[in-house]
Amino acid sequence: MRVKANKNKKTKKKYPYRIYLDNGRQIPVPSQYNFKSDFIRKHGCSLVGFYMALRYKGIKKNMQQVLQYARRKLKCGAKYPLTEIARGINMICPGKPAAYHKSLTTEQLKAKLKKGYMILFEEGNPIHTVVLLRDLKSGKIWRFSDGHKNTTTVEKENAKKCTNTKYKGIIVVK
Repeated sequence: MRVKANKNKKTKKKYPYRIYLDNGRQIPVPSQYNFKSDFIRKHGCSLVGFYMALRYKGIKKNMQQVLQYARRKLKCGAKYPLTEIARGINMICPGKPAAYHKSLTTEQLKAKLKKGYMILFEEGNPIHTVVLLRDLKSGKIWRFSDGHKNTTTVEKENAKKCTNTKYKGIIVVK
């Protein structure tokens, strides 16, 4: 897996980074604050995770298509909860690759990342969805959020987990 800055002038603002997976797939990393849609800018972090999970599974939809699909098929509160995002991923992708968990221990998260799975993680204060991926060659754990990337540890991320009953949870995408 490689993470590179986007050099395309037209899409650089909305998608500042691109993830190149070892299987040849590419995942653009959206910056939710640079979209025209007011809902994506203010409440679109879970939709960004939805979009990245679909790209991880090889299904190409743009952010506007993901938003339209979610509005038609998923239930929304202030933002889309991870239970609904997991349901949406399983409705689109064959084989039901997304598994929702209310909580996972640090060891369980490490094991899932070691297998090469994508993790959609809900943080608290403020409630926000981030995407975790592990580079299988170097062992680094990458955190993608708001069009930014940085390395992190599972311990740090698990300490930030959301405790809100409606929004808490973790999605593991196989």
